Order: sequence, then C-alpha cells, then structure tokens
Amino acid sequence: MIWDGKILVDAHVHCHRNIEPTAFLDHAARNFVTSGAASGARPAGGVLLFSEMSDANMFAEMSASGKVGDWTIRPTGEDVSLVAERQGALPLLLVAGCQIVTREGLEILILGAPGPFGESVDLATGVAMGQAAGGLAVVPWGFGKWWGRRGKVLDRFLATATAGNVFLGDNGGRLAGAGAPRQFARARERSIPVLPGSDPLPLDGDAHRAGSYGFVLDGPLDSTRPFADLKARLLALREQPQGFGRLQPFWHFIANQLGMQWRKRMPAS
Repeated sequence: MIWDGKILVDAHVHCHRNIEPTAFLDHAARNFVTSGAASGARPAGGVLLFSEMSDANMFAEMSASGKVGDWTIRPTGEDVSLVAERQGALPLLLVAGCQIVTREGLEILILGAPGPFGESVDLATGVAMGQAAGGLAVVPWGFGKWWGRRGKVLDRFLATATAGNVFLGDNGGRLAGAGAPRQFARARERSIPVLPGSDPLPLDGDAHRAGSYGFVLDGPLDSTRPFADLKARLLALREQPQGFGRLQPFWHFIANQLGMQWRKRMPAS
C-alpha cells in the first residue's frame, strides 16, 4: 500500500510543450502541497490524471525514460500508472488518459485509458467507448462549451445518466464568483459527482498549474494497481468529494481567454 494519509487528486491534467517535464513535476508537487494546505489537507501524495490530446504523449515519454531530471519514474503493476519520486518532494502518481471531442463539440476525458479513440462520435457513444476501454468518462466544463446547442445536448444526456457511469468535470480555470454551471446541480440531483482538475492552458502564465485544483481522498492506495483502486473508489462515490484549490480571479481569467483566442488565430507553425 502507498500513501497512508490524505491523497490529493487533480482530475484534468495536461503537460504542454511550453513547460519542461522536470518543471512540470516540480510545480505539480509544490502545488499539491500549497493548495492542499490552504484547504486544510496535508497530502501524503498527489495524483495527476492525464487527459492528453491527440498530439501529446507525455505519459508514454515519461514511462519510457525512467528518469525526468531528478525524478525517478517507476512502473506499477498496471500499464496505465507510474510513480514519480524525487528526494524532498511530494510523491506523485501519474495516470494515463486522453481527451476527445465529440461530434457535437463537447469534450470527454477518458481517464485511465490512453486510447487512441475516434473523435467522430456523439456524446453517449464516446462515454460508452471510454468505459469499454476500462477508463473513467468525464465530461469537463469549458468556457462557453455548455451553453446553447451544446448545453442542450448535455442536458438531454444528463436526464438519463446514472451514477457510476459518467462524471462531470470542474476546472480551476473557471471565474471565481461567477457561480457554478447549472449542469452541476443537475448532476447532484442524480448523485453524479463532479471531479475537479486544474486543466492547465498552453500559455506561459498557466501551463504550470497542474496540482493546484482537485479533490481529496483518504489513503492508502494499492501499490500494485493504484489506478484500479482509485477507479473503484470513484465509481462508488455518490456525494461530492472535498475539493481543494481556488478558481481564477477576474483579470487572470480574462487574460487566459484572450490568450487562447489569440492562439487559435495564429497560423500553425
């Protein structure tokens, strides 16, 4: 067993190319400690649930290297998880996963199953596809993505969704004080937990945020099959887990949205 204490979980993680992998792990370990302490949780370990896009393979690269700077990367008894350790730093569990975009323009995080998966599927098919691959299916919030037509698609899906089959996802990029999306309340009515994660953006001021927003579980975790243990606990959840971390202040939120719009309009290099 590992980490007999509080375990902090970031359920929406990207390691973008504008942050070096050693710095990514260093920042994540520090963020877990500082954000956890601010929420009254002193962590024994941190879990990074990757949701990599089709052009990213950082989990596989770390798995193949065995070392990331001063960090030692060691395998577990399952292909989808790794333990990262460095002297003086909080130990980390890294879990493979991917992010897909559905036919309707909604995102699905498939945690614990790296894919590849096709993206020309509807929301219900994508969720079922992730489950069939042994992953956890999460529909994450994104600015503007749950409004209008896409919001109605999600509403119809939630009307028949059941606890243990799907989760919604919150992220630390939401605007502080703006109020939670109405779909979070719909999920609570159906005993479907919302799994928070940092969702770092590929911007210089944001890419280091892994480990800064998430939720807390009690340890320990099975050292041989830690993701399988974590998955079983999450599937059994019927209430919202304790969260940690803070949402974005106004000016940081606006800067991020402008930065992402500028990035989308820049020609591909």
